[in-house]
Amino acid sequence: MIIEDFMPQTGDSSIREKLAACLRADPKTLPSMFFYDHHGSELYEKITKLEEYYPPKIEIPLLRSTAQKLKHEMQDCDLVELGSGDCSKISVFLDEVPKEIRQTIVYYPVDVCKDSIEKSACNLQDKYPEMKIHGITADFLEHIEKIPGKRKRFFCFFGSTIGNFTEARAMEFMTDLGKVMNKNDRLLLGVDMVKDIGIIEKAYNDSKGITAEFNKNILNVTNEHLETDFDPEEFEHVAFFNREYSRIEMHLKAKDDLEVASPILDEKIILKKGETIHTENSHKYTVDGIKRMAEAAGLSVENIFSDDKKWFSLVEMVKR
Repeated sequence: MIIEDFMPQTGDSSIREKLAACLRADPKTLPSMFFYDHHGSELYEKITKLEEYYPPKIEIPLLRSTAQKLKHEMQDCDLVELGSGDCSKISVFLDEVPKEIRQTIVYYPVDVCKDSIEKSACNLQDKYPEMKIHGITADFLEHIEKIPGKRKRFFCFFGSTIGNFTEARAMEFMTDLGKVMNKNDRLLLGVDMVKDIGIIEKAYNDSKGITAEFNKNILNVTNEHLETDFDPEEFEHVAFFNREYSRIEMHLKAKDDLEVASPILDEKIILKKGETIHTENSHKYTVDGIKRMAEAAGLSVENIFSDDKKWFSLVEMVKR
């Protein structure tokens, strides 16, 4: 088992500059990649088990049935999971792949959280000792070229994580991914589909408040990197569906006028009561939207696997 780390470390000037620029912008934002420190990753695992959070409940059985159909495509390939997290989804997928095929696979989990990579890689190695694992700690938006490309590759991007990007950024990402993909490389993309807005909003405003805690934790991560003195309890979790952009938006709304200081910033960060910090988007897709993304990447849509209600889809794309 190998783990390579390409992420900047806490206190890295590029991270500080990025965070400071986002908090000085109008409107203020924080990149969603900063949700995932160790505590944030644990909270997200809890979110996936919530009654209101429907995607995993649909995606997991869909992964099983899809793996049964695609298992022979795994032979002698590098299996690359972007945003791998706890690797629970790839486990569901790999359970359906015969051992004789798994032993020809090299699995590459790619995630920004080193703790998640190390923990999940160890668990997977115990579960599938016949399979080689090469972890990569990286922001796949910035380090896509770090993923080895000498063998046939099968990219997996589950959980509708692509929905966290703006439409322009999703198209840019798909274009970049398409450029590094070789002929006959495949992509299995998870996408959350357009559906009843009440169902969507309930998923991001759970009754136990875990999503709210997850949202606020991004301020703790910001404090760690930027040495700011944000108090998460001075903010309210806000999540709603924006019809114009077909997406859930998550924000942190200041409960009062705030001044946030840092010894490494020249000026305080000023927030007015009611002002928000935009922390995440989660776009919902139509079949036409999926096809536009495939076209941007130069990929062919081979199959769209969906649940009976068509709430969620796994899309198989191939580089021709």
